Amino acid sequence: MNEPWVACLREQFPITKRTAFFDIAYENCGAAFVRERMEDYFVHKADVYPGLVKAGGAGKGETIAVVAEARERLARFLNAPGVRSVAFTENTTQGINLILQGFPFQPGDNIVVGELEHVAVLMPCLYLKQRGIEVRVARSRDGIALTEQDLLSQADERTRIIAASYVQSRSGWKLDLRALAEVCRSRGIYLVTDGIQALGFQRVDVRALGVDAMAASCYKGLLATEGVGFLYCADELLGKIRPVFAGDSPALLLDRERMEVLCPDPLDARKLESGTIPFQSIYGLSAGLERLMEIGMERVERHVSECYERVHCGLTELGYEVDTPLEPARRCHSMLVRTDRNREMVDFFLAHGVFFSPGREGYVRISVAPFTAQEDIDALLQTASLWLAQTR
Repeated sequence: MNEPWVACLREQFPITKRTAFFDIAYENCGAAFVRERMEDYFVHKADVYPGLVKAGGAGKGETIAVVAEARERLARFLNAPGVRSVAFTENTTQGINLILQGFPFQPGDNIVVGELEHVAVLMPCLYLKQRGIEVRVARSRDGIALTEQDLLSQADERTRIIAASYVQSRSGWKLDLRALAEVCRSRGIYLVTDGIQALGFQRVDVRALGVDAMAASCYKGLLATEGVGFLYCADELLGKIRPVFAGDSPALLLDRERMEVLCPDPLDARKLESGTIPFQSIYGLSAGLERLMEIGMERVERHVSECYERVHCGLTELGYEVDTPLEPARRCHSMLVRTDRNREMVDFFLAHGVFFSPGREGYVRISVAPFTAQEDIDALLQTASLWLAQTR
C-alpha cells in the first residue's frame, strides 16, 4: 500500500497537496511530468535547421519522432499487433463515431447498445437512426449492472455491432469483456468498446480480450490531458471501415491526375486521422504511458484493487450502501455510494478536504487512483463517519 512508487507518483499530482482526491473517474487533474513534456513541444516547435523534415500542419523535426514514439508506446501498452492498429483521435466520442459512421451497414442491419452507457457511446449509436439503422437498447434490471447477457439478448442474425464500455462510467460495473467477445465472434458480431474507465487502472490487453475496436480519451487513468484519445481497431474490422473524413494523412493519398482520394492500405489505422493531429496533447500522452509502463501495470492494478477494497469495506462497515460490487471480476476503480443528499454530501466532504463527484441522482461516485495513498483513505473514512453523525 505504501510502496515508494506510489509516493513518487503522488508527488507529480498537485491535487494531492490540496485534497484527498477520489475523482479520477472524472479526470486526473494534471501531472507535473505531463506539463513538462507538453512544454517540450513548444521548444521543438521553435526549432529550425537545414534539412528539417515536415509532416502535417505544425508537425516537424523532433515532433515527428515524438509522435511516432508515442504511437509505438501506445501499441505496446495495449498489446496491439503494431502501430498500424492505432489511430490518434481527439477523444472517445470521435473514436466511436469513426467506427460507427465508417461501417458499411446494410438495410435491415442493427446495432445493440446499453441504456446506461456514457453519452460518448450512446449518442453515436443513436445517431445511426438518421441513416436508417435500427438501434436496439438493452435495459438494465437494477440501474447498476448491464450484463453480457443483457446485451446479447437484444442481438439477432442482423446485429452487426455491439457497443459497450468495459467499465461503466455511471456505476463502475465491469463487463466480462473476453466472454462477450467470444460470443460476438461466434455470431459474426463486432464488439466496439469504450476503455476509458479501465485503462491505467488495470491491465488491458486488446488481443487477449478479443475486442474488435477500443476507443478512449486519455485524461483519466492514462494520466494525460484532454485533447487526445485513440482508436484501436483489429484488422478484420479495420479493413471494412471507410474513413469518415478525408484530409492530409499518411494513409490517404490525393491523386491530382484523376482528382481522387485513395487509400492504398485499408489496414493502416492512420487512414482515420485527417488533418493536423493534436501534437501537444500526444506529448502528454506519451509521458503518461511512459510513467505507467515504468511502474508496471501489474503493480498499478494491484494497488488500485487494494485501495478499492479498503474504501469499499470501510464505507460498508460504517453503514453505507455501496452498490458497485466488491467482486474483482465486476469492478475496477470507481463505486457508487447511496445517499439521498448527494450534492450536500459532496460539499461537506470537500469542506473537510475530501473530493469526489455527485454522480447520478441518489448516489455519489468515489474513485481511487494509482496515486491514492492510505492517508487519503483515512481522511475519506473519517469524514464519512462525521457525515453520518451529523445526518442521523
